[in-house]
Amino acid sequence: MSVFDSTTRPASAADESYARLRDLLTSGDFQPGARLPENDLSARLGVSRTPLREALRRLQSDGLLTMTSRGVMVSNPSRQDMIALYSYRAALEGLAAELAAKRMQEGELSPAQVSRLRALRERVEQGVDAPMTASANLELHRYIAQLSGNEFVNDALSRVWDLISIASVQNIGEDRAWRGEIDDHHREIVDAIIAGDGATAFRAARTHVEAAGSVYASQHPDGR
Repeated sequence: MSVFDSTTRPASAADESYARLRDLLTSGDFQPGARLPENDLSARLGVSRTPLREALRRLQSDGLLTMTSRGVMVSNPSRQDMIALYSYRAALEGLAAELAAKRMQEGELSPAQVSRLRALRERVEQGVDAPMTASANLELHRYIAQLSGNEFVNDALSRVWDLISIASVQNIGEDRAWRGEIDDHHREIVDAIIAGDGATAFRAARTHVEAAGSVYASQHPDGR
């Protein structure tokens, strides 16, 4: 739940449609710029137009969809916007790792949490293909944000991750050298958190995401 939610209520048809569509978008089921006819979405999700349209409005607010004269389309951020997102993400992820390390230093993280952190890092290393590795990678980054204990940072990062999730799969799948660097970066970040070294955790996490941004920029030299 977002930090800005003030109440808990049962999931409605619109809530469920929103969650399912968001998962489809962030897992790469739809390509950037793809048109999403409402009739097709309604049939695929098994919902009527009213809750579907509410879900679409929310996804547009999140930046994942764009309303055009041709209908609903998957957002296709420009190269400039994506580079800006990576820069913003680098600062946030550095902060999240630093806060997690400080909580470790202060004895606020349990042995179970530390064990899960290590396990998630290992899961990324064991990924057998780009989609699986990207999914494990995102799960690790999400967990570090949770360990930060700062819901504002967690909420902001969730929005950024969704917007660049497809690019993450491309980064991992298209650049083998970068795929190897990811594991080294993750070890440094996780080791710093477990050691309670906030300064190193901040620097390692920020450097990692800045490097990911450079990989994206090199793969998209001409705008997209």
